[in-house]
Amino acid sequence: MRTIARDVLGVALWLGIVANPGVVAAQAEAPPLPERSELAKVVDHAEDGNLELIVGPVNLPAGGPHYRAPVQLVTLPIEGWLHGFEWEMRDAEGERLPDRLLHHVNFIDPDNRELFAPIARRVMAAGRETQRERMPKFLGYPIASGTRFLISAMFASLEEQGHDEAFLHVTLAYSPPDAGLFEPRAVYPFYVDVMGPVGEKEFPVPPGMTTMSWEGRPAIEGRIFAIGGHLHNYGEWIRLEDVTEGKVVWETEPEVNEQGEVTSVPTGKLWWRGGVKLDPDHLYRITVQYNNPSDMPAMDGGMGALGGIVYAPDAVWPELDRSDEAYAEDLRNTLEKPNQPMDHGHGGMEHEHGGSER
Repeated sequence: MRTIARDVLGVALWLGIVANPGVVAAQAEAPPLPERSELAKVVDHAEDGNLELIVGPVNLPAGGPHYRAPVQLVTLPIEGWLHGFEWEMRDAEGERLPDRLLHHVNFIDPDNRELFAPIARRVMAAGRETQRERMPKFLGYPIASGTRFLISAMFASLEEQGHDEAFLHVTLAYSPPDAGLFEPRAVYPFYVDVMGPVGEKEFPVPPGMTTMSWEGRPAIEGRIFAIGGHLHNYGEWIRLEDVTEGKVVWETEPEVNEQGEVTSVPTGKLWWRGGVKLDPDHLYRITVQYNNPSDMPAMDGGMGALGGIVYAPDAVWPELDRSDEAYAEDLRNTLEKPNQPMDHGHGGMEHEHGGSER
C-alpha cells in the first residue's frame, strides 16, 4: 500500500488564531482583485427569485487540455438570503452542452473569512458530480447588496467534439428581505481540503492506495447543518473526523457508473436532527482515500474537499485580516494559477502537491 499524507505542521504554524492562538500570523500584502471581468455577467431574475451568473465564452477544442479561465470578479445586485444553486453548460444559442465540460467552479467571497482558516470564504463550489444543491426556505446564507464573488472555474475539453463558445450558467436561488412573514435562519458556508487551506489542491494518484489528510480547528462554535464533498475517479471515500473525541463526524462514498467514474457524491443534510456540533477547542481531520487499480497514474490526479453550512447564531465571526499571510498567499494562488491549460492527458502533475511519502 502506498500512502501520501499531508504534512500539516508547516500549514499549522501560519494559521495563527485557527491552529494556535499563541502564534502571531506574519504580515503580508494581498494582491489586488481583478478590475474587469469580461467573461462574467450577472442577471437578476427577481420575478423568479433567481440570480444568474454566466461565465464565458471559453474555447474548448476537441482533445484539448483542461483550461483554467481567468478569475472573474462580480458584484451581486441583490440582498437577502441565498438558498442554493444549480448549473448548466450551454452554447451561444442557449442549447445545453455536456456537463463533462465543467471540471469545477468555486465562488469565493474576498471580503469575509473561512471557518477553519483566515483565508477568503468559499461560498459555493460545484463540479460535474455536484449538479444541484438547495436548502429549505427556513435556512439561508445572508448577503448584502454589493457582496463580491470571485469566480474561479476550470473546464475540461472532450475528446469527441470541440466547443469554441461554451458558457457556464449558474443559477442562485434567493429570497429578498420582504419575501415572507419570517426571516430565514442564517447559516454560513465552510470549507476544508486535504491539501490544507493554502496552496495547490490537486495531488498525484499513482497505482495502488493513496490517502491524503489535513487537520485544523474551527474559529467559532457552531453546528454543521449540511455537508458534501468533492473527489475524482478512483476515490473510495471521504470523511471528517473529530480527532479530539475520536469519532467520525461524517463520511461518504461516491456514486460511480459502470466504468467506475465518479458521477456524484452524496450530501449529508443534518439539519433535521439539529446538526452536528463543531467545537473550536477540538481538532478535526479531513481524509480522502483513492485506490487506483491501473498501472498508470490517474489521468485527473486527485482532490479531496468538504464543504457545507454551519449554524452559529451566538458566535462572533472573526473579522477578515487582509494582512494575514495565509489570506494573501491563498488569494495570490487563486488569482495567479488560472489562465493556463492543464495537461492531464498522461496523468502528469506539473505542479507541486506538497505531500510527503511515508
